[in-house]
Amino acid sequence: MVDTANIDARSLDWREEIRKEAERIHESATHGSETQFEYAKRWRRVDRWIGALAALLAGIAGVGGLSDALSAKSAGLIAIVSAGIGAVAASLGAPQTKEKAGISANAYRSLQQHARIFINIYLPTMENEAARQRLQQLVDTQQQLNSESEIPSEKAWRVARGKLKKGSQRYAVDDKGR
Repeated sequence: MVDTANIDARSLDWREEIRKEAERIHESATHGSETQFEYAKRWRRVDRWIGALAALLAGIAGVGGLSDALSAKSAGLIAIVSAGIGAVAASLGAPQTKEKAGISANAYRSLQQHARIFINIYLPTMENEAARQRLQQLVDTQQQLNSESEIPSEKAWRVARGKLKKGSQRYAVDDKGR
């Protein structure tokens, strides 16, 4: 004779573990998306500042040299510095880093939404095996994102954590009824 009470209890424990793991993925994706967005913003600023500085110096060298406001030697030196800054900008790869972090941020945001929908809408009525398979899909997606995403700076992580604590990803619907 099969003890159905024990089977039901194990099933509930298993479902609770699936829910907890999905919530961990949701939390991790929330932090990942916010951190990647902050990292992308930082690299966008770096790209703009370095590019603007190189262009400004090149302009000063060109105008100063052509108008005789600067000696040929001074204009040449400023042009060389401008070229050096341009080379540094190219070697940093700020535009590529910014783009990759932005793509990762959006992918983490998508994973976050999928996990939330799974937890709140689908999991309560799913069969155990279907729930386990869906959880495995979420885990696989998270692991792929973790391996492909830029490794963000600690400052981006701290800024993201602060924004999350201040409610950057809270929705009005979440606060209704409180």
